[in-house]
Amino acid sequence: MNFLNYIRNSRMASSRNFFSKFQEKLGIRTSNKALYKEAFTHRSLNLKNAKGEAVNFERLEFLGDALLTSIVAEYLFQYYPLAKEGALTKLRAKIVSRVKLNQIGKEMGLFELAQISNHHKNFGDDIHGNLLESLIGALFIDRGYEKTKNYVIKKIILPNVDMERLESLVLSYKAFLIEWGQKQKKEIQFITEEDTDVHPKISYTAQIFLDREPLAKSKALSKKKAEEKAARIAARILKINPKPLNS
Repeated sequence: MNFLNYIRNSRMASSRNFFSKFQEKLGIRTSNKALYKEAFTHRSLNLKNAKGEAVNFERLEFLGDALLTSIVAEYLFQYYPLAKEGALTKLRAKIVSRVKLNQIGKEMGLFELAQISNHHKNFGDDIHGNLLESLIGALFIDRGYEKTKNYVIKKIILPNVDMERLESLVLSYKAFLIEWGQKQKKEIQFITEEDTDVHPKISYTAQIFLDREPLAKSKALSKKKAEEKAARIAARILKINPKPLNS
């Protein structure tokens, strides 16, 4: 076997190994192998096509980022038919946040499919989310919007996003308590102060007064968190709860 045949056979074996892992991990069968290989090719390999253009996942990542935002927006619009625009925007931001996408990409094991130079060692967590977005971009080119949307919902959103927990993060107990006070003609007052004596970091103490009488109190490392925690305690004392987004 001459050297050129050895190189050719090695590349074919590497490609077969990649698609064996690809199908096993992602459950995607395709004839457009070059597209999905590009979706997992890092720029560190410095690959170019016959026209001298760079071959890596960055363009597909750009496309996948836009598609994911659109798919998540449509999914939330239908999942929460009564939710207001502000709540939907917050929910979408939580799902497509860089931290969340990195977490999902890592759990899916996408980095194991990445085609990377052996000399490139330093990767941040963003590589996991970048590969996830690139995969979505490749799916769209290969299968179109509807099939991509179905895959994203069934294989990415549903297994990895706890909608009930996400909803609880978006609901504001402070806003709910103030609204409840207005409807009940009750005076709700928040008084929040910095407290530097208890903790080396600046902490905050939030107190809530109902008709000028102390109702609830809580501490946290940020003003917003202290007020939210105090508002949750107050709601529990008053035996009231914000309505779910679909109510």
